[in-house]
Amino acid sequence: MTSFANRRVLVVDDNAHARAFLAQILGAVEVSVVQAATGAEALMILKTVQVDAVISDMFMRPMDGIALTRAIRASDKPEIAGLPVIMASAQASREVVHGGVVAGVTGFIAKPFSPAAVLKRLAIALEHRPDPAAEVANSQASTYL
Repeated sequence: MTSFANRRVLVVDDNAHARAFLAQILGAVEVSVVQAATGAEALMILKTVQVDAVISDMFMRPMDGIALTRAIRASDKPEIAGLPVIMASAQASREVVHGGVVAGVTGFIAKPFSPAAVLKRLAIALEHRPDPAAEVANSQASTYL
C-alpha cells in the first residue's frame, strides 16, 4: 500500500469547490495540496514547487487538461515531464479517454468521484510513475523500425 504521508499533489480545476473537495480528500491522508485554478497557473507553480503528482480537471478554459498534460510532458525538466497526471472528468467517453492517453495522462477518475476512487488512482499513479526519457527513446526508436 502506498504511503501518502509527505506527498504533495497539485490540484488543478477552475471550480473552487472541486479543488476544495479534492484537497479535503487528500488532506485526510496527509497529502499536502497545492491548488491552481488554471492550466497556466499550474505550469507556473510547477516551475517553483516540487510535487509528486497532478490531478487536473479535463474541461477548463482557456487551457484544458489535455493541453496542460501536453505542456507537462513537453517540459525539459525530467522531474516535471515525468509527473503522474490524473485527469478528472464527468465525461468518460472513449474519445475523451483516448485523447488523454495520447497526451500522456497517467490515469482517469470519473466525476462525481468518491474519496476511495481518488486515493486508489493516486496510489496506482505514484507506484507506476512514468519515465519520460524511456518514453522518448521508445517513440524515437519506433520511427526507425
